[in-house]
Amino acid sequence: MRGNPIPPETAAANAAVFFRHEGFTTGLPKLMGRNAAGAGFLGGLARHARARRFLCYAESREEFEHFRAGMGKDGECAWIAHGDAAGLAAAGTLFYYAPEIGDLLWQRHASGAAAWSVIGLTHTISSARAMGSLGELLVAPAERWDALICTSAAVRRTVQGVLERYGAYLGERLGAAPPAPRLELPVIPLGVDCDAYPQGEALARERAAARTRMKLAEDATAFLFVGRLSYHAKAHPLPVYLALEAAAKRAGTPIALVLAGYYFNESIERAFVEGARRYCPSVRVLQVDGRKPELLRGAWAAADAFISLSDNIQESFGLAPIEAMAAGLPVVASDWDGYRDTIAHGETGFAIPTAMPEAGAGIEFAERYLAGADTYDQYIGRVSQCTTVDVGAAIEACAALAADPALRRRMGDAGRARARRLFDWSVVIAAYEALWRELAARRAGAPAPARGEHPLRGDPFAIFSAYPTAAIGEATLIERVAADPLAEAGRIGAASMNNFTSAFLLGRAELERLFAALPPDKSVPARELLTLFPDERRAAFFRTLGWLGKGNIVRIKLIMAG
Repeated sequence: MRGNPIPPETAAANAAVFFRHEGFTTGLPKLMGRNAAGAGFLGGLARHARARRFLCYAESREEFEHFRAGMGKDGECAWIAHGDAAGLAAAGTLFYYAPEIGDLLWQRHASGAAAWSVIGLTHTISSARAMGSLGELLVAPAERWDALICTSAAVRRTVQGVLERYGAYLGERLGAAPPAPRLELPVIPLGVDCDAYPQGEALARERAAARTRMKLAEDATAFLFVGRLSYHAKAHPLPVYLALEAAAKRAGTPIALVLAGYYFNESIERAFVEGARRYCPSVRVLQVDGRKPELLRGAWAAADAFISLSDNIQESFGLAPIEAMAAGLPVVASDWDGYRDTIAHGETGFAIPTAMPEAGAGIEFAERYLAGADTYDQYIGRVSQCTTVDVGAAIEACAALAADPALRRRMGDAGRARARRLFDWSVVIAAYEALWRELAARRAGAPAPARGEHPLRGDPFAIFSAYPTAAIGEATLIERVAADPLAEAGRIGAASMNNFTSAFLLGRAELERLFAALPPDKSVPARELLTLFPDERRAAFFRTLGWLGKGNIVRIKLIMAG
């Protein structure tokens, strides 16, 4: 099954987006950062891509229609169905909005190494699945026209470290270390739609309405957190609670904390609520369902500052701080992973130092996760529990912002300018397109592509050749059994249990040709029958012989000629 044909002229500046609706929508009960990033990417691509023909690599028409809806009416959309190698070759680039690209590289291998580029993107890389996908890059057929985009410099260094350690192990195990993957590891951040955040009078109106709705006093400094509310898998709230409590006492003005997100379960919600009551009793804590766009928009407008002291290894970039800058809010955020690339300390906010135990202190955690004694959530939660955020620095930052509206305005303005300059989707999409063009140029200069099979998932008739008595080959003798083989093939093929592979067999006209060459009283070597068909039908010919033998339309004589 194939989608719409893709003209070759789009190859240099375009990419087919590997699309599954779940990864590109924010309308889910359990909203994850990658969902928000995926939805933002689609919108950014629709608005800012040079190409106005958008290519979708999807397994079904239904998925393609989701893609088309997500792209709006700004351009034409074309569908490339899964398995359509010609469509991907015409597109030139396959962009997978996740890091697990090993299987896609192997799929491309069957068409030739230079048939198209494969580009992935890191989100969380701490899970066993993600780490396994990184290790696979050492043996998968990646080329210098492929890439795994890292969303932060810290992620890039982590990926390189994983590849070095796994490469060293393979070298010890096999006697020779594999070469480093040929693919590129460029750093391109996630993006934000800066125009989605109001300014000036529009912002003043939304702010007044939202603060009235939330019953926030005019002199209250509202610190906003946006994201999943999870102490074990996102950001532990304790440093925030402690910092805001101390800041409230020091500033002498009311401080509020707006938690705009959602909880996975009542137990986590209860921990957050009880923790706020215990550790920051002087701070008014408000809950907003961050999955509801109108409530989230109001929270952005009502806030005076943004705070996120992430301490979790599942975090790889962190959209919320750049959203906060786009909204004109000063940012108090941990100096952690992708946050380290986004916050300009002292200019757009404050980067709060973090620290984790020395290497070697976490081996027990890793072994428990590997053995299944701990779940992934327990694994990342234990790491987070032993990671520290400088609460003293957070107190200083929050107190300074609470006491100085002018500082908040200055940092907010600087953040808005930084977000537009570095993280607006117009900038990020341009970086993607530049990468696509660069990799296409490399691919164009590559030698003629070599085709190959996945060594562990190759031709089943080769892998399992020890199972049957013999193989059906050119020397096999074929003997007609049915008096009217064409009619018998039709009768047997009418049942669904017998026809689910018919698309990969000879067609009716070809069967007529085959049976005409099979006299009722003579065995014919398969090599003579094979001459009736072009070379590209060789595989279909031998598959059909197996099917005909199963239906007793012909007999496959296992006494070989010669």
